[in-house]
Amino acid sequence: MNEQNKRQDESNEPSEELGFDAVDMMLDGNLKGQVIYSMIKAMASALDEKVGILMDAERGFESKENETFAEVALPEIEAMGQAVVEGCVDFSKIRFWEACETAEIAWEETKNDKGEVIQRMPYALAVEPARSGNRILTNLEQIHSWLEASHQVHQEKGMGWISPYGCPEDGQQAFDRRGECLDKLNRIISSIKTNFEF
Repeated sequence: MNEQNKRQDESNEPSEELGFDAVDMMLDGNLKGQVIYSMIKAMASALDEKVGILMDAERGFESKENETFAEVALPEIEAMGQAVVEGCVDFSKIRFWEACETAEIAWEETKNDKGEVIQRMPYALAVEPARSGNRILTNLEQIHSWLEASHQVHQEKGMGWISPYGCPEDGQQAFDRRGECLDKLNRIISSIKTNFEF
């Protein structure tokens, strides 16, 4: 089992194998919503795959000369943050229930006089607190955490650290760009967490 499937299994433990999830059920009859949610699930899977690669690298990381993962993986971490805030997807439009698991499939059973189940109907049961689900929110928070750690390293080592020539001006520009990326990422996460519109 690959790491992505393992992470998804940890957050989703369906009792019955279905071809849809609780959100699909709630969107029944809403064709536009179904199409949008299908695209979000595909994007969530792609993001989870890329974050998973970095998470695997962090788990296997062995420090040399007291370097941290945030320091060594700076280019990859910055690329991940930039892809989120500057890419073609506006993550700030994603709603909370699209970014994590707020409901699960439950079953309503109809029994006959002998107590035997004669019919089972699935329905969406609210989950509180929300679980990771498709991991959009979890992964965005992870990217933010990595980016913040890298930013802290840069601040501690001085502005010239990031420049191949030790130039503080180059380092300051990189520091400022990363700070802007962090701010945008923070706003995206806040927007998702407060967007309960259905």
